[in-house]
Amino acid sequence: MFKTLLVSIDATVPEEANALLKTASDLAKGWGSGLHVCTMVPDVYMAIVGTQFSDDFEAQSLSAASDELAELCRQAGVNATPHVRFGTVYDRVIALAGDLNADLIVVGGSHPDLKDYLLGSNASRIVRHANTSVLVLRAED
Repeated sequence: MFKTLLVSIDATVPEEANALLKTASDLAKGWGSGLHVCTMVPDVYMAIVGTQFSDDFEAQSLSAASDELAELCRQAGVNATPHVRFGTVYDRVIALAGDLNADLIVVGGSHPDLKDYLLGSNASRIVRHANTSVLVLRAED
C-alpha cells in the first residue's frame, strides 16, 4: 500500500515516541514498506537569543538528538533509517517527506490545548500542508 513511511517523533517524550515507533514499524512490516524516523531540534528564533549560544551549539544539539533517536529506536526494537533536522518541526517534516518521496507521514497527536486552536499543533500543520497522506495516532489516555 505504502512504499515509504516517515514517522516523526518528539525524542523528549520517550513514552509517546516508543508507541509511535512500534506502531509505525508494525505498519511498515505489514505493508513491506521502508521506514524512516525523524526528530527535530528547534532553532533559536530571535538573533539576540541565538548569540547566547556557542558557535557549535547546532552541531552539538544535532549530535545529541541523533544519539537519543538511535537509543529510542534500539529500545523499541525498531529498524529504521534515522533523520535529525534543525528547524521548525512541521516545515522540516514536510520537506523531509518530500526528499524521501514518502507515501505516508505518521505523527502523534495529543488532545489539543487552547493555544493549539489558535495557532495549530505541528500535527495539524503537517496534515494541512503535506503533499502526501498523514496518519495521526492519538496517545491513549
